[in-house]
Amino acid sequence: MRAYSKKDVDKKALKGARIAVVGYGSQGRAHALNLKDSGYDVVIGVRKGDSWKKAKKDGLAVAKPADAVEGAQLVALLTPDTTQAENYKEILPNLAQGATLLFAHGFNIHFGQIKPRKDLDVVLIAPKGPGDLVRRQYSQGRGVPCLVAVAQDASGKAKAKALAYADGIGGTRAGVI
Repeated sequence: MRAYSKKDVDKKALKGARIAVVGYGSQGRAHALNLKDSGYDVVIGVRKGDSWKKAKKDGLAVAKPADAVEGAQLVALLTPDTTQAENYKEILPNLAQGATLLFAHGFNIHFGQIKPRKDLDVVLIAPKGPGDLVRRQYSQGRGVPCLVAVAQDASGKAKAKALAYADGIGGTRAGVI
């Protein structure tokens, strides 16, 4: 088993990328704020309601999920497992050709609830802690270890993009395996 750190990250893998985070719960909020603080262009995809208001208050761009993913090079689908298949169907028409689809849990890919288009990179970055810990550790200059996996590598660069994302949320500070 290999452990990855900051030195293993290709900073160009997501340079200038727009990242859409679909969902603004525990993990979604932590990932989005950490990515924003790491210098990424982040947009939140949520329905109007409390999460929308919270993301706006946190200073993030917010749109309906299908609109948020339009033009994004990486889409992090960070909604509950029970709604992800439905969420994927909603955003699918607006997913850019060759985009990266990222999950923090592998359930829907592993069990075939989501069958991604062949042109998409499909990756997993799974922090080994709750979102509030991911955010707190990042804010303190530390990180939470993450798991990385590649389910589909259409571009030949899926792993590099996943590691750059892990770095953006602070995972490489603690190690990515």
